[in-house]
Amino acid sequence: MGEYKYCDAIEFPHVDQCRLDSKAPVCVYVEPPGTLRRFVRYPPEFISDPDSVGLFPRFGKDTITYPPAFVAVARDARIVGFRTVLSSNGFFFNDSSVIGQQQRRRLMADLAASYPANEENGFVTTNTADRFKIDPGGRPTKRIRGATVLLTSQEPSNYGSWLFRSLPKLHILAQIDLSEPLRYLAWAGLPTFLEYLSLLGIPEDRVIHHDPSTTIYHLEKVIVPSIRNNHAFLDRESAALFAGLRDKFGVPMKPGSRIYISRLLQSQNGSNQRIMLNEPELVERLVDLGFSIIAPETLSVTDQILAFSSAEMVVGPSGSGMFNVVFCHPGTKIIDIESEPHWIHAHRCLFASCGLRYGIFVGSAVDRSFEVHHQPWKVNIDALVSQIESFAVA
Repeated sequence: MGEYKYCDAIEFPHVDQCRLDSKAPVCVYVEPPGTLRRFVRYPPEFISDPDSVGLFPRFGKDTITYPPAFVAVARDARIVGFRTVLSSNGFFFNDSSVIGQQQRRRLMADLAASYPANEENGFVTTNTADRFKIDPGGRPTKRIRGATVLLTSQEPSNYGSWLFRSLPKLHILAQIDLSEPLRYLAWAGLPTFLEYLSLLGIPEDRVIHHDPSTTIYHLEKVIVPSIRNNHAFLDRESAALFAGLRDKFGVPMKPGSRIYISRLLQSQNGSNQRIMLNEPELVERLVDLGFSIIAPETLSVTDQILAFSSAEMVVGPSGSGMFNVVFCHPGTKIIDIESEPHWIHAHRCLFASCGLRYGIFVGSAVDRSFEVHHQPWKVNIDALVSQIESFAVA
């Protein structure tokens, strides 16, 4: 396949939204006004750290900066790994635009690293920092005719990533006029993902299951919507997409409704990721406080929307299940229980961008070096109950 040099898709020849059907090898439509997008992230209402773990500083108000949203189109292109498009003209791009040389160097370093940072691309480094060769690794190439939307991104099988990275891409597609029928290349290994697409008007027979570890895809025409929310701070258009699902399948907030987002089933099923060692005891206490215990992985999408839209307060350990707060009404109270420092940036972005009243409660990991992710941990139940009771009347 030769060598491929990185190109930022936003640098392709610009066209207006009605010319994306042109025969050009590559082109891009940039959503107006075409400038950097900036959002204010407000801080949590509290950080409660009863065991003095010291995970987080005192957060203040800050700014999240995104590049413009875009849709890129390429013809006769190959898809390798999670989201990388190899052009027949010897360059590659993906669904993001980088801001500045530091971000560009970071992207190149990640793609040159080992899995998962290299996104299963099969990239082999060359003597030039932003040029790579491809090692197919025995993966066959599947040819797909017609126009195909690349509806995948980083961490394609992760439910939280699906919500804030992949699904919001559908917004910009609804704003442009593509005359030809579309198929969608998407990671759809969970029935939940297909249910989301169906609810948003994409039937299963239009979906091609994306399996980056076993297959390279050769597309006659690929349509690549950009990531709108790379840091999980939902822009207005993405928040509106989830609000639309809430309005259609959810209910108004029910005063006094409290839900706890449990990871107990995952622990019982043998998962060793972020096990809360005293969660059974916590669940007993929360039931006494009137909480409904929710295991999102056991619910359909519509049932998850019902549960989260009804809640006046949501409590739960950090994880993909808590990303369902996108279906909460603005003003819902959230207590996010964190046991390690790695993902607080994205979690704060999500809560703030949804207009939620949120606070952070810190649990205590067994190994506080945090060199290994997802350590077992405990929560101070008495302190958490006290925090819940004070937040409920705040």
